[in-house]
Amino acid sequence: MATRTPARRPRVRSTQDSVLVHDIRNLGLRLSLLLSNMEEHYGDPDFKRSAEDLLQSTIQKLDGIARSWSSRGNAVLIKVPLDLNDLVREVLRTCEPRGRASAPGMTLSFAEVPGIWGDSYYLREAIQSVVQNAQEAAASSVSVRTILERRGARNIAVVEVEDNGPGMPEAFMRRDLFRPFRTTKPEGVGLGLYAARRILRHHHGDVEVTSTEGEGTRVRLLLPLPAARGRKG
Repeated sequence: MATRTPARRPRVRSTQDSVLVHDIRNLGLRLSLLLSNMEEHYGDPDFKRSAEDLLQSTIQKLDGIARSWSSRGNAVLIKVPLDLNDLVREVLRTCEPRGRASAPGMTLSFAEVPGIWGDSYYLREAIQSVVQNAQEAAASSVSVRTILERRGARNIAVVEVEDNGPGMPEAFMRRDLFRPFRTTKPEGVGLGLYAARRILRHHHGDVEVTSTEGEGTRVRLLLPLPAARGRKG
């Protein structure tokens, strides 16, 4: 008798596919930006150093994509104990906006958050997608915070990312926000927030978004803490 594939695995592979497409698109945009500035700035030593860093990080990212793709037939979440603040700091060290000459100002705030259980690869991708979206949309500033909240009987670890960009129309928020390939950005692919929510839901969490046109957008990644660690007292 044939063994049925567990229902969970195709859903994880679907999330992985979304992340891989998003990553490949991001790499293409980064290399395109580098190429468009090559002729004008090639003689600038600072530009050369930045180009070397970008190419090195692109090689590392492509290697990660290749390894992830080669193991996709057995794709599962590998959850280990993680320090959420360290994970966010790691993302911020390497996260650069696409399509703009310089990054907006960044305000950081880290709460004392208990350890979480999660897949570091996928969570890193979710946080990076949200931060990059904010960097690209912001007029001048992005705020990144970790927060510990109490909801019902559980504690929730929150990564909150807020920008002061143009915001999103109410109709888009209502109809298209979490649909793949829907975006308000001219060069966007529309998979970042979609993939982020799928990743968070595989961690029994979710994504909350509030946005006001002309004022900005706030995205909150919610991760429930393990019950044993969430008790006070």
